[in-house]
Amino acid sequence: MHKRVWGFLVTLGLLAALFIVNPSKAFASGEFQADYAVEYAVAPSGITIVTQNVTLTNKESNLYPQKYSIIIDSQKIKNVLAYDNGGLVTPQITQTNGKTDIILAFNQQIVGLGKQLHFTLRYEDDEIAQRLGTIWEINIPGVANDPDLATYTVTLRVPPVFGTNAYMTPPPASGTEWTKDQMVSGGISAAYGTQQGFDLGLSYYLSNPGGSPKSMEIALPPDTAFQKILIKSIDPKPETVLKDEDGNWLAQYNLLPGQSIEVHTDITAAIHLSPFSGSAEPLADRNVYLRPQKYWETQSQQIIDLAKTYKTPRDIYNYVTHTLSYDYTRVNGLAVRKGAVAALADPAHSICMEFTDLFVAMARAAGIPAREVIGYAYTTNSKLRPLSLVSDVLHAWPEFYDDAQKIWIPVDPTWANTTGGIDYFDKLDFNHIAFSFDGVSSEYPYPAGFYKKPGATTKDVQVQFADTPPNLQEGKLTVSYVFSPSATSGLPVKGTVIVQNDNGSAVHTATIGIQTLPFDVAMTKTFIDIPPLARLSIPVTMPLPGYFLKGTGVIAVNVNGETTQFNFDIKPFVYTFIIPLFILSLILVVAGWLLAKRSNIWKHRA
Repeated sequence: MHKRVWGFLVTLGLLAALFIVNPSKAFASGEFQADYAVEYAVAPSGITIVTQNVTLTNKESNLYPQKYSIIIDSQKIKNVLAYDNGGLVTPQITQTNGKTDIILAFNQQIVGLGKQLHFTLRYEDDEIAQRLGTIWEINIPGVANDPDLATYTVTLRVPPVFGTNAYMTPPPASGTEWTKDQMVSGGISAAYGTQQGFDLGLSYYLSNPGGSPKSMEIALPPDTAFQKILIKSIDPKPETVLKDEDGNWLAQYNLLPGQSIEVHTDITAAIHLSPFSGSAEPLADRNVYLRPQKYWETQSQQIIDLAKTYKTPRDIYNYVTHTLSYDYTRVNGLAVRKGAVAALADPAHSICMEFTDLFVAMARAAGIPAREVIGYAYTTNSKLRPLSLVSDVLHAWPEFYDDAQKIWIPVDPTWANTTGGIDYFDKLDFNHIAFSFDGVSSEYPYPAGFYKKPGATTKDVQVQFADTPPNLQEGKLTVSYVFSPSATSGLPVKGTVIVQNDNGSAVHTATIGIQTLPFDVAMTKTFIDIPPLARLSIPVTMPLPGYFLKGTGVIAVNVNGETTQFNFDIKPFVYTFIIPLFILSLILVVAGWLLAKRSNIWKHRA
């Protein structure tokens, strides 16, 4: 938001006052002092009434303010009303290139050192508050740090029907008002609601042009500390879904030579601002997330020197946000990823990949585990919150591992830069959906949107808000058995217990206990975060000592307190092998005797 004040130079003569005006520019700094009290009142419909009560104080004896201009980064401004102590002021309104320019010509000419002109500008703005899915978001723009701006206070009123305040950054300095120092640092961002829901339609194309069977995989959006996923359908179904070291859900497919398939999914995502219960998970190997990778040149002396100065995630975030500049022209084509060192060499031409790579490289060099997230970030204003990856217009942002909470914390230095300082460090928002994580590798796996059929122009990533907040239940495990229905005493029983998550949601924790009878073999193992459609194969070997054992064997499996069992017949070894061998031997002896006897009979006849 930009404001200008034009002034009149006053020269006193014997008979009249001559007014000399240069309307082409504002007068020099120091001629007027401006004090603002601004109120944003949001209606239940989301329309925001903005009221600016302004006082202009003359700092020269021979000047007075003539005009006032405000430029707003929106064309959805309506019902503009203005007045000063002399009555209504007719505004001149121009709307071009997504902006609204309002000019006020005052009724009064207040001349004299210390004299004040009071006026009010009121208008309605449809873009301050917006309902996105189940969340109301409010974004109030900041102001320029003009030296003539003495005070600038802001108050905000929202209707109770908006619900619980999810975040408000920065919080008002006085409890009810924001101050000039806060407003020149980036404005106000707030949200109301507890959970956002998205419906995703993701498509993947896989092809095996080779002459032998090939196993291939796709990355499905995974659960995170702030995101829960329900896979409502996936066609065709994968062989299984594995969770890798980064937490990615990788759906496995076996393709025959020359085979191609298209995988279509219907997915619901629930997004929280605070971590879901039970989401804490210690790092299996911290060093993995400190290693140099392509694009994360932690061994570069330039990166090392920066890491010695910027040692905390917040310091690194602030450095990246203020050092790089977003280049909107690079989004129009196939942007080439440059990496952290190249981003520092050319900071003015960066997009989300460079903001992310520089953060990850500096964090790793400072001993802070960090990785990249690629996903979808909903935005209503691509100039303020741009999406940079042209593959179905995705976005990238970094995460760092918080040792105290034992979770990955997402931040977005790109949007902090393009919005002029909105806080994307202390909280993210309800609009970022993670598709995949790159940490073990800086280049793999690929997210949805990167599995395109050659030559196809279809949109493989479809995202829309869910009608109601999703209520995602934890998945449920089923047990099946791959064993022979009968066994022989004296020989081991071998088979596999299959534990399958046929539900579309992950199972956070599964304690699986296996016990066998009549010979007691017991094992217990705990699995963490079993993805939907995952298949756990647990081999079981049970000895059956003795050769005369007969009866029923049991393999019992307990999964989180629920028990199923598989029964099989046990036949004595002697029944299975000795008696049949004895009978076979007897048959062979008798057959041999008969053959010998017949041979003798033919000899006597001869």
